[in-house]
Amino acid sequence: MPSDPCGFKTSLPGWPLALFRIAYGVLFLDMAFQKAPWINYGWLEGFIQKEIANPAFGWYAAFLQHVVVPHFSLFGLQTFVIELALGVALFFGIFTRLAGVGGFLWQVNIALGAFNVPGEWPRACSATGSAFRGSSRPARGPTSPTSASSVACSSSMCSPSQWSCGGAQTIASSSAWCSPSRFCSA
Repeated sequence: MPSDPCGFKTSLPGWPLALFRIAYGVLFLDMAFQKAPWINYGWLEGFIQKEIANPAFGWYAAFLQHVVVPHFSLFGLQTFVIELALGVALFFGIFTRLAGVGGFLWQVNIALGAFNVPGEWPRACSATGSAFRGSSRPARGPTSPTSASSVACSSSMCSPSQWSCGGAQTIASSSAWCSPSRFCSA
């Protein structure tokens, strides 16, 4: 390994980063093939409808509704091609820095739309309905029926007595954070 004038190592072995790069390449390839044109872009159109119904930003929902949906086949093909190109580039190590930046920006784009989609982000729910203890954000959870996360924290999925925190305790007897969509039993 190269070192600087003081004798400190200045680079790391490349194989750990290569494993992460290849893993992210596989993830992008998987996502691309789930939205392939020959399967009518899979679940993409339904997910865009969920993003419109649960907007994090009004301008983003308007863009989806008035630009993307009317030209869905074009945007669906664009999504497939971008995710396929990112997957191939990261998997094979081609234009890695460009693919890394492109992948980051693509994920920011996805996060903008998916932020308020129920069940997309794990939301913490407590027995009191306060998901953001100690913060100035409004409480979300089973006692806040108008919140975007009320679907994820809905008692219709399972009763609070069934919510467990990592399988250890029920939420009724614990102040720990729980995710009912991950821990509810049928």
